[in-house]
Amino acid sequence: MSVLIRALEFVEPIIRGWDYSKPLFIGLEGPQGSGKTYVSTKLVKKLSIKFHKLNIIRCSLDDFYLTFEEQKKVGELNRDNILLQGRGLPGTHDLQLLLECFGQIENGSDDVTIPFYDKSLHKGKGDRAPEKKWTHLQGRKVDVVLFEGWFTGYRAYNNEIVLRRKWEEIRKQHEPKFDSIKFDHILKLDHDLSHYEQIWAKFDCFLYITTSNLANVYVWRREQEQSLIADKGTGMTEEEVEEFVDRYMPAYYLYYERLPEMEKLAKFSAHFDIDIHRNMTN
Repeated sequence: MSVLIRALEFVEPIIRGWDYSKPLFIGLEGPQGSGKTYVSTKLVKKLSIKFHKLNIIRCSLDDFYLTFEEQKKVGELNRDNILLQGRGLPGTHDLQLLLECFGQIENGSDDVTIPFYDKSLHKGKGDRAPEKKWTHLQGRKVDVVLFEGWFTGYRAYNNEIVLRRKWEEIRKQHEPKFDSIKFDHILKLDHDLSHYEQIWAKFDCFLYITTSNLANVYVWRREQEQSLIADKGTGMTEEEVEEFVDRYMPAYYLYYERLPEMEKLAKFSAHFDIDIHRNMTN
């Protein structure tokens, strides 16, 4: 059985039983390349057909990246921190904009605006698109929100001693891959991540996709680049893919195993484990 079918079976009775005195917020996590965008897109389409009287929308953490200039400043202020040289990790999103968007939805507004981030701008470095390209939902309040992101639901340690111990284990296990990353960079990562938990706290339902081997993230990214090369004649080499994914791996190694903690926070939760071929294993 696929993640999509299982997710659909899990979410349908929740949507049917929700009283809609407030919108239903659903969070979806999945490693990069795991198929979370496909699942979230198809899930919203299928649910919108089945519950056609409800306004069901999808948005992504990626929609709320800092602007190109803002990200540039973050990089300049953290020149020796590779984790913040470019978008992607905690600390590279406009959380105020995200909270404002969620606030509009929570307040039952029939005029909700969701930004659009164009990853193709500035030679692939990306930038927030002009407002005319944003999604403007008018004339109808939002009933259900499906919000997806690769580190959605990750929980900060908020404990320097425990964090240091965990990071030292990771660094030694993968030596010398992370030798250029200082503990101060990890401390900054954890601090930045803690600010996202005000978003996770809004989830009534949490769906999370895991894979038994995090090395699959490298494989999935290589597959994406091979497809790009076949379709467009351009894409990253295997070495470039490894370097690209390496920047994200500290967050995976630190927080991935803590995802089950979200089950205590959200009223409803479901876990989907997949293999390298994205087939369900649980």
